[in-house]
Amino acid sequence: MGRKEHRTADPEGTPDRGGRAETSEAGTAASTMNGRDPGGDGLAFVMGGGGARAAYQVGVLRGISRQFPEIRVPIVTGVSAGAINAAMLAAHHGTFEQAADELYHLWSELTPERVFRTDFGSLAKHACAWAWQLASGGAKAGPRVRGLVDTAPLRSYLAEALHAVDGELTGIHANLATGRLKAAAISTTNYSTGQSVLWVQGQGVRAWERPKRHSALATLSVEHVMASAALPILFPAVRIGPHWFGDGGIRLTAPLSPALHLGADRILAVSTRRAHANHDAEQETVVGYPPPAQVAGLLMNAVFLDVLDQDAHRLAVVNKLLQHVEPEARQEMRPVRLLTLRPSVDLGRLADEYEPQLPRMFRFMTRGLGTKQVKAPDFLSLVMFQPDYLEELIKVGEADAEARAGEIAELLVPPRQRSGP
Repeated sequence: MGRKEHRTADPEGTPDRGGRAETSEAGTAASTMNGRDPGGDGLAFVMGGGGARAAYQVGVLRGISRQFPEIRVPIVTGVSAGAINAAMLAAHHGTFEQAADELYHLWSELTPERVFRTDFGSLAKHACAWAWQLASGGAKAGPRVRGLVDTAPLRSYLAEALHAVDGELTGIHANLATGRLKAAAISTTNYSTGQSVLWVQGQGVRAWERPKRHSALATLSVEHVMASAALPILFPAVRIGPHWFGDGGIRLTAPLSPALHLGADRILAVSTRRAHANHDAEQETVVGYPPPAQVAGLLMNAVFLDVLDQDAHRLAVVNKLLQHVEPEARQEMRPVRLLTLRPSVDLGRLADEYEPQLPRMFRFMTRGLGTKQVKAPDFLSLVMFQPDYLEELIKVGEADAEARAGEIAELLVPPRQRSGP
């Protein structure tokens, strides 16, 4: 809408409709930022999924804010629990440092009771409803099953923490009006159609569509965040309009794509999964027949964590190919720099240390799934909304951001703005 759109290539082989070149790897392309401040119109932060693991992202953001307290991040996207962090960054009226500090308070004050009802009556009610659903063959006379837990507490907590007005994230509109923000996007999955739906609020943004995924212009609200963070089966789906939506990571095969469609030329993506060496990947995490917790953990990793690595690899390949193509022959495609930050420790193994502090009834249910039979209970780490565990993840994120400060600075600060030799 008034902005010239470029025809670009997609790593999946489908022509883009009004996006940008989708390529990557930190340091492979020069920045085209404008302005004097770190950041700029082409900078995007991508917050991945991972349930409670998203507290790690908060630590990374706090670490970055100490280096660049006034940084401007005009494009923000989030999926699953990462949508909570993206919503705060997009809606906050203050500086980047203030937004990171408020995110810290949001997560440090989070408890299982503020995410879902943990009392015996509520958990037993939902467990019995599932049992009836299975035993009755889906008889309509039984109670409706909409998740293993009731997440009403989380909705109330986010409405307060994100300063929503009648559910609307009004801070996003204010930041768009002042030019501090270009676009914010939250990914969800439409349970009715099976499509990945990206809800976008921004200036000069056009809708786009691909096989099994498309964007939709919207005024972002707490309901969009709740839908994106609705872990399948565990958390109930959220109704938006006539359809029901769940976790955005289920069908999001290209998690970097939203930022690229919104015009990013530099992306900082924060994953919540540790990078494994080949020998680490071959180590056994369970002996004998895998319990449900092990299978569930593998499924959750495949849905929420593995796809970012795959997408980054595709973008890196395209980026390298573009290096061998003359600029005039690229048909307006251009490289995009990507820096992916990920935990230096296994957050699944770390969760096992804090498991005894979970609410008794919830701990009883998770142990029934076999969380104590595996060495790295990834499934448990997704629902470990335990304050001491979350605090540890934040510390790990801060340390990792500090350790990679040089790479972060190289991505955020244009060469022409750097001082010194």
